Amino acid sequence: MYDHAQRMSRTKQQPKRPRTASTPRLPLIWSGLALCVCLLLSACSLYTVRPLNAPASNATSGGSGSSQTFDPETYVQRIWASRVVPTVVQQAHDASEVLAALKANQQAAQQRYGHQEGDGPYTFMVKGLGRVVSVNTTSRNGTLSLDLPPYDGRADLSLQIGPVILGTAIRDGVGFIHFSQFVNQIQYAQVADALNARAVQVAQSIHPTQLKGKLIQFYGVFALTDPQFILVAPVKLAVEGSGS
Repeated sequence: MYDHAQRMSRTKQQPKRPRTASTPRLPLIWSGLALCVCLLLSACSLYTVRPLNAPASNATSGGSGSSQTFDPETYVQRIWASRVVPTVVQQAHDASEVLAALKANQQAAQQRYGHQEGDGPYTFMVKGLGRVVSVNTTSRNGTLSLDLPPYDGRADLSLQIGPVILGTAIRDGVGFIHFSQFVNQIQYAQVADALNARAVQVAQSIHPTQLKGKLIQFYGVFALTDPQFILVAPVKLAVEGSGS
């Protein structure tokens, strides 16, 4: 009886050992998970990660290149004399004719004379011989108000002279500059700004503040945002004389 009590006492004092059968469970679980990951990775196709501003495959026709190397001034310098000015000069319609058509039937005039880039406003390439009624330099969007034939002393449209030219009429109106040619909206907007800067140079080259009463031969583009207020961005100008 005494020996039996001692054995029971020793049995209670000794800690229980963990079951040897359960010891390898955790490594086996991790091994299984690793195997599953390997199998999943082996079944996946690998793709090259391209930065968000990397050039699209169709961005070559505009000569834009990557966003890191694109220079809008260089791009516009390359196309201004060779494409922009000839396009407007060759395709421009008489401004008096276009304005009269817009007044008579805007929708029909848009289809006949206008161009729409994307979902933007209709743009019109126009030319004319206008007499300068007034010169506005109080705003940074300086303008020459022009009276078109038959001359009646009233302004029919305004010629933008800067130093700030509003809108994107030149970019959208020439018909060969498209958003798809560029990497992103930033480049597309930079091109419009660079074209406007060249238009300012054209306007300033004829010393616009000294032109009241003079006749100006103009070629330019306007966007139809307000039929009562036509703002033409110039691409070619020449002073013809004082008129009579």
